[in-house]
Amino acid sequence: MKELIEISQFYGKNKAFVIAGGGNTSFKDDEHIWIKASGVALETIDEEGFVCLSREMLKVIALKSYSADSNQREAEVKADLAKSIVSDGNKRPSVETSMHEVIDYSFVVHTHPTKVNGMMCSNNAKQVCLELFGEEALFIPYTDPGYVLFKKVVSEIESFKAKQGYSPKMIFLENHGVFVAANTIEEIRGIYNLIMQKLDSRIQVKLPSDSPQPYSSALVEKVKELHPGFATFSALGRTSDLIKHFVSTGNSFKKADTSFSPDDIVYCKAHYLFLDKEGNEKNQIEEARQKIRDYFSKYGYLPKVLAIEGEGIIAVEENIKSAENVLEVFTNILKISFYSEYFGGPKFMTKEQIAFIDNWEVENYRRKMAKA
Repeated sequence: MKELIEISQFYGKNKAFVIAGGGNTSFKDDEHIWIKASGVALETIDEEGFVCLSREMLKVIALKSYSADSNQREAEVKADLAKSIVSDGNKRPSVETSMHEVIDYSFVVHTHPTKVNGMMCSNNAKQVCLELFGEEALFIPYTDPGYVLFKKVVSEIESFKAKQGYSPKMIFLENHGVFVAANTIEEIRGIYNLIMQKLDSRIQVKLPSDSPQPYSSALVEKVKELHPGFATFSALGRTSDLIKHFVSTGNSFKKADTSFSPDDIVYCKAHYLFLDKEGNEKNQIEEARQKIRDYFSKYGYLPKVLAIEGEGIIAVEENIKSAENVLEVFTNILKISFYSEYFGGPKFMTKEQIAFIDNWEVENYRRKMAKA
């Protein structure tokens, strides 16, 4: 447990690997697995932040047949996951528990590193992954999270083992992140170091400075007036060289106007609104009001990210802490888009993939925990 906490906090405190509440870690012996509870931050996790489950009971999930209806299936899997818990308390284990359980190593550290996702959220993700890591790594095409992804990973691991004669220690998931597994935390660190070195060899230009500066405008001050739904919300503005790189024009913002991964949707929703900077203050506010109404009519929810042409971004959320999370996650989206240019350009999630996440109870639970 001491080693598990050590490696969890090591990566949880590094914003290049873990943003907001993303990622999860685990340790297992022959009988039990200890995995991060859903909604707990790796940065500050302690022994109370893990859930212990029976590995024998978890194996039922791999063998059992579930409903063909996605909502009912995920509810059934969640119930069986709960039955496997042997620790006290009412914490919910990570939805990726079963994936951790089937990986044949003691420690598993799953993160969403910015540079990794620059590759995994690109048009040439599979090709580049093979070029950089060869057959030592397992690449998984995007698959809806939960039971379907678990079954896909099980199948791909078995195929990998049949071909290579051993289990993969690096599992890359398209538009998601990476699982690194080993029997010691020292080897975990070594593998992650190798991954970052190989990615750095492909990224030729330095990222524009992301040093955050406050951004203020009439829109920040008057955001509550732009839509009745914003009446009790808080707004924070931010700018930086990186932000200005993407908000310089509407076309430049198109490279970061949609979610790359499920975590983006949890914190920022799936689509981000660009506002032209034309005319006087009054006209800008009226334009923003109309575009927000149109956005709400199209998507059924309010935008959490407003990008102001040539200037900065505004995060709008229920409280200041949640708005800070939006700014942090969206800044990471910009970095991923920038890095993706060295791997074939940005590849966003599809409408169908976004709809699954938006309606998935597990991610709605994570949203609730993040706000708390």
